[in-house]
Amino acid sequence: MKFMLLIVGGDPKLPQPTETQMAPMMATFEQIGADLTAQGKLVHSARLRPNAEAKTVKLLGDGKRVVVDGPFTETKEAVGGYYLGDFVSEAEAIEWARKFPPFFHIEVRQVWEV
Repeated sequence: MKFMLLIVGGDPKLPQPTETQMAPMMATFEQIGADLTAQGKLVHSARLRPNAEAKTVKLLGDGKRVVVDGPFTETKEAVGGYYLGDFVSEAEAIEWARKFPPFFHIEVRQVWEV
């Protein structure tokens, strides 16, 4: 079963990493990727570019589509990256999500393959 582990940042209720915590935090992400790879579970992972570089294609009421700068403006939180893994169950995916640094929410979503 494939699950996306979406790394969601920007929640003001979460602690923000200090300069001294940045290197260990990045090392944790790298270790999670290495461990998933070693166990044959990692399908793909990537860090996303900053929100300021995002574009959103919106559908207007008249059926036309327009491109606007940035992600959804209604939220402060944003997906900053993801790990796509092949897990035996949702419970296993959640256990992997618990390993991420405490500065992010990790949204666990099963992939609906088409």
